[in-house]
Amino acid sequence: MTKLTKTPINVITSEMQELFDKHLGPGRFARTAYRLREQGSSTKPVGINVFTEDKLVGTVSLTELIIGGEHRCFLLGPLLIDENHRSKGLGLELIHDAIELAKTKDAAAVLLVGDVAYYEKAGFKQTRMGQINLPGPVDPGRLLMFEISNGAMDTIKGAAKAS
Repeated sequence: MTKLTKTPINVITSEMQELFDKHLGPGRFARTAYRLREQGSSTKPVGINVFTEDKLVGTVSLTELIIGGEHRCFLLGPLLIDENHRSKGLGLELIHDAIELAKTKDAAAVLLVGDVAYYEKAGFKQTRMGQINLPGPVDPGRLLMFEISNGAMDTIKGAAKAS
């Protein structure tokens, strides 16, 4: 088995850009989650990269959000795994790592836009219709939350803005 090495993300590298381009394409720029990430004033990215020797094989990023003017949360994504390393549990492992990272930054919750069937394995649940307002269209059935603070699913609501 190939040894994997995890490193914190300090900058968006050309390797990361290549992975984004390959798996997300130019359509990513029109997605609401991407637009929200681009709003952020933080110039230093937060997340984890995974390498085999010197090749990037996975990445997950977090964007800091403020919801309803008071709740500190993080938006998870993009989560990307190279096709040769999929279906081996690396994606779920990176999700758990990202949640742990968000906990160290005093987040109340982690949100994402994604497939319920996949992300519920990591403890994410659907938000209520209209609970969180993003700056663009999102399928409400795909807006998911992982509670870090007890009761976050019930108390976090309002407009989401990147901080």
